Amino acid sequence: MGSIFPHFAATNYRLYHNKENIRQYPITALVIPWVILAGMIGSFYSPNYIAVTFLMIFLYWSPYHFSGQTLGITLIYARRAGFFVGKWERFTLSNLIYSSFLYMTARGEAITAASDLILPPEYSIERYRLGLPMWISNIILAWLIINAVGFVSLIIKWCQEQRRTLPLIVLLPVVTQLVWFIPGSYIKSFYLFVPMFHSLQYLLIAWSLQLKEKMDLRKITPSVNYVVKESIRWGAINLVLGAMLFTWIPIAMHFILKEVFDLDYPYLFVLGIMIAGVQIHHFFVDGVIWKLKKKTVSSPLMVNLDDLIHVHPSSLALGKGA
Repeated sequence: MGSIFPHFAATNYRLYHNKENIRQYPITALVIPWVILAGMIGSFYSPNYIAVTFLMIFLYWSPYHFSGQTLGITLIYARRAGFFVGKWERFTLSNLIYSSFLYMTARGEAITAASDLILPPEYSIERYRLGLPMWISNIILAWLIINAVGFVSLIIKWCQEQRRTLPLIVLLPVVTQLVWFIPGSYIKSFYLFVPMFHSLQYLLIAWSLQLKEKMDLRKITPSVNYVVKESIRWGAINLVLGAMLFTWIPIAMHFILKEVFDLDYPYLFVLGIMIAGVQIHHFFVDGVIWKLKKKTVSSPLMVNLDDLIHVHPSSLALGKGA
């Protein structure tokens, strides 16, 4: 699981590494962490109620968060491919993606569902089901299929009008999401694979954005040397922060709870609460970091690797950076 930790650090780094970002979203940056901390403290004093509720918030929000990333990446790929995403394209695409998460969630909460969708037991936190009837998940699956047919129909119409095929990369995030949340939901190894793949997708986008944004702000000339040095610096920061969030702080918290507050919880219980807290904070922060505005930065989400390592006529005016 250690491979997923740096992307949480990358989120925090993007929001907190300068005061300008914090000023744009002060509630998310300065107030939400205290709210989450209160939830974590409450979980340690109420393991059978607050802790369970805290965990369930994380479990419901996590696949919703994955779905939001799938939609965002698909829209980026569509824009690159010149595929117009109008009202109906976005409607069917969004419903297709979010229905996969809702189907998995509803099935996991059904009375007769298998236990594949519950949190792995090593976190030592109780997990309750809502006891939903199975027909709810079946309705969601039907809605998913309807929107899938609608979205594919719009793609076929676009291909006919443009007289070219849509690059398959545009559909890759959606297909991957469907595999994750439908057949993959019955395979316990996907507890590891889904967060890992999500993290790798996230880190790739965050990495390219970091390099492009810094290059524009500091007027750095594109070069292989810049890409390598900045990648090493940025990667090292996220590795250290990730280890701190998911290893050092939980160990310290377990020690403090036991020695100072006389709360002798198993380490895995403490780790589970810490993971839920860090991820809930991540969900809040992720909702704003892609909206951060810097007038000097030009479309960082549309950057190509070639733009980072080669000087083009349009970038000659940037000059050399430190």
